[in-house]
Amino acid sequence: MAMNIDSLERALKKGFGGKLKYQVHRDSEAIELLWGGFDHYRDPSGEDSITILILLQSAGEYLEVMAPRIYDASGSRHVGALCRVLLGTSMRTNVVQFSLNDATGEIQASAELPLMDGTCTPKQLRVTIEILKEVVDRFHPHVVRAMETGEISYPEEGTIDRPTLEDSESEDGPLGSVDVGEALRAAIKQARVDGRKMWEEAVAPRDPGRHA
Repeated sequence: MAMNIDSLERALKKGFGGKLKYQVHRDSEAIELLWGGFDHYRDPSGEDSITILILLQSAGEYLEVMAPRIYDASGSRHVGALCRVLLGTSMRTNVVQFSLNDATGEIQASAELPLMDGTCTPKQLRVTIEILKEVVDRFHPHVVRAMETGEISYPEEGTIDRPTLEDSESEDGPLGSVDVGEALRAAIKQARVDGRKMWEEAVAPRDPGRHA
C-alpha cells in the first residue's frame, strides 16, 4: 500500500517527537516546514533558515524532500563554475542533489526516496531532513564563492581552483545566455543513479538543531 499524507504526517511527528512546526497541504500531498539553526547558510535575504517541502508523488510511491529557492543565481556571471560546484557537491554527498533552473536562476537541494508499495519510516524521514540541512550548511560557503567569484572549492580539500581566461570567456554574461540546464540535469541524474546508498548507511540519531 502506497504512503498517503496522513501516514507521512505521522512519520514526521514520530521522527521528531512532535517538536516541529509545520503546515500540511493535503490537496498537493505536501508538508511544509521552516528549518533554522544553520552555522553558515544564509538565504538571499540574510536569514539562517530554509523552507523544506516534503512531497508525495506518483500516488504515494515516491517521496521527495526539497529545499526550494535556497539561492538566486540570476545575476551570477560565473555560471560554469557554479554548475561545477553544484555537480561536485551532488556527487560528494550521495543523498542530496542540487539543481539549477537556468531560466530563473533558482537553485534547490533535494533528496529522493522511491517508496513503491512500501513506506518511509520515521527514522528515514528524520535522517533525510537532517542530512539535507547538514549538506546545505556545509557547502554553503563554496556555492557562494563559485557564484560570486568563479572560484571552485569543496570542504576539507584545501585547494581553490581560480577561473582562467578561458573559463571567464565562457562564463561571463547573464544566466539566460548560457545553455547549462540540460547538461547539469543529465549529470545530476547520473549522480543520483550512482548515489542511492543512503538507506544502507543508517546513521545514529543526531541532534536536529534549532527549528521553528
